[in-house]
Amino acid sequence: MTDPIPPAEHSPEFIRLCERAIGELEALKADPPMERGPRLITIRALLADVGLHMAEVDLRTPGFADEQGTLVDAASALQAIDLDRGGPNVPRFADRIIADLRRIATGG
Repeated sequence: MTDPIPPAEHSPEFIRLCERAIGELEALKADPPMERGPRLITIRALLADVGLHMAEVDLRTPGFADEQGTLVDAASALQAIDLDRGGPNVPRFADRIIADLRRIATGG
């Protein structure tokens, strides 16, 4: 049996970036459906910044592949929010992204 792959260690700035995105996603869940558009722009930019940071991580870093997969999952959930912007599924999709960002930031 192989040992589990340890997560990558991220800078405090990166962790704060993830926390900021999580805060915006929490606020998105509370926004009325017709007011979610502007916040989505901010969230998209924050996730792009997370992606840029991940692009700088060495491919050989332990846990890199898992974190990349998690980031792709978060991006697909954001696309689902775009499609269901006014619908009842936005909180569920936002929670999915929040969980993904927490997993990346904390290595959990």
